[in-house]
Amino acid sequence: MRIVILILLFPMALFSQYRGTTDTKVSVDFMVERVNDLRAKGCNCDGRYMPPVKPIQWEEKLVQSARIHAQKMYEYRFFAHIGPDGKDVGDRMDRVGYRWQYAGENLGEGQRHFMQVFKDWIKSPSHCKLLMDARMTDMGIARKGKYWVQHFGKTLPSNMYRKNPRYSEGM
Repeated sequence: MRIVILILLFPMALFSQYRGTTDTKVSVDFMVERVNDLRAKGCNCDGRYMPPVKPIQWEEKLVQSARIHAQKMYEYRFFAHIGPDGKDVGDRMDRVGYRWQYAGENLGEGQRHFMQVFKDWIKSPSHCKLLMDARMTDMGIARKGKYWVQHFGKTLPSNMYRKNPRYSEGM
């Protein structure tokens, strides 16, 4: 009888671990592969053909910045790109030390699984265009409750740090 109980409780224990901030119910590799599959073949975003672009890579700092916003949306029960503190995606990336040249953010609300939110992003013209933006080289995704945040970015070249007043502090 103990074996049966353990078998019944094991799936519930696995499911409960996916309620955290970064849980997406799938691996990082799976998410990166899906995005890069789309980027490799190109797609139509609202009737406009977006040609293939280079692959994107996972960036932990973008996971951290996405997590900040997912947590805020969950905590304050809002759904928007600008937080109640007036901060935007660039501010969140600055906070975690991602020195960005380009920054973008896709949001999702209510999807239970990564593939659901991914398909919704592809259906949305602005979200789809960001998925296919050739300027973006890095990505991170976070989820808290029903809120999804996908951050895209490209870092500044290192020789630009001192030229940009936003990054001159502490240099």
